[in-house]
Amino acid sequence: MDYNTTRPRLKMQAYGRNVQNMVEKCIEIEDAEERQFMAERIIDAMAVVSQQNLRNPENQKKLWNHLAYLADYKLEVEYPCEIEKL
Repeated sequence: MDYNTTRPRLKMQAYGRNVQNMVEKCIEIEDAEERQFMAERIIDAMAVVSQQNLRNPENQKKLWNHLAYLADYKLEVEYPCEIEKL
């Protein structure tokens, strides 16, 4: 059995383990275009999970900053805003 207590700690519990796993997989993608596409889909998923409106620029900036944090700032994509370290 695989228990949460044996898994790595969640960086941001609000998004859950599935989002964290998607971020980890996204970092591993070698093709820049595919990695960008995946990052944008992760942002969509994060918006749904956190019930954020992506049309609001402040919410969008917050989500991209959270994505960068979840990826330990190792995710090489074109961010639509300046990323601030949390």
